[in-house]
Amino acid sequence: MSLVSNTVPIAFFGLASLGFVSGVHEFSKSQTTTQLEQIEETRAAHTTQLNQEYEDFLTQWRVQKQEARKAEAAQARAEMIASLPGNPKKGRMTYMTCLGCHGLKAEGSRGFKAPRLAGQAPWYLKRQLEKFRDGVRGAHPSDPQGAQMAPMARMLRGTAVDDVVAFIATIDPGKPADTGAGDASSGDELFAICATCHGPAAQGLEAQKGPRLSHQHAWYLAGQLKKFQGGVRGAHAADLEGQQMAAIAQTLSDEQAIANLIAFIQSLDQ
Repeated sequence: MSLVSNTVPIAFFGLASLGFVSGVHEFSKSQTTTQLEQIEETRAAHTTQLNQEYEDFLTQWRVQKQEARKAEAAQARAEMIASLPGNPKKGRMTYMTCLGCHGLKAEGSRGFKAPRLAGQAPWYLKRQLEKFRDGVRGAHPSDPQGAQMAPMARMLRGTAVDDVVAFIATIDPGKPADTGAGDASSGDELFAICATCHGPAAQGLEAQKGPRLSHQHAWYLAGQLKKFQGGVRGAHAADLEGQQMAAIAQTLSDEQAIANLIAFIQSLDQ
């Protein structure tokens, strides 16, 4: 056999070998790509599962935290009610004369311009009833609602004030307060001076004789601020807290400022 004839098979074999190697390389490359895709899919699925498990954990944690807060609030409320001098059972009967204006659950009535009482601090409710009884509040001729409250307060004799306040403390209105049309973000700075007496969360501060505001209806808060501005509230010489409020209310330039302040106050209760 000649050298040429021997070269052809060798060349053919070499080309075949190169083709085989190239094929193996392409196959290996394809396999690697497939494996990488599978790994990525597995990783993505695992990440999705972990994210879902984390979201489920957060949801459960939030629910448990909310339930714990409710339990703590209920416990604190029960302890507060137990510490009050009045008798809630007796106060229930006394409150029958109040529900016509203030509602079955002390939720208040816009039609009667009667405030929400449920959720308000007992010390403040007692103080206002005493002011109505003593003519410190509700004596102004431009305060028809106050004029109605004054004789009602005078009917409460002996322990009746403590009893009705204790009963109101047991009531849960079961629904949020009515909101207004103000801009909460614009009421932030306006509230800064209010926080001194009413607390940073408008929760009320007994030491400063500032009532809770965050739970109250927007229309009632607006109405009272206007009464302070107009001298209908805070004009009596014995109403020192009212006099302070009357002066502060003058800093609110217009109805929009009042609405913005109230919107911010109500945002603190959310």
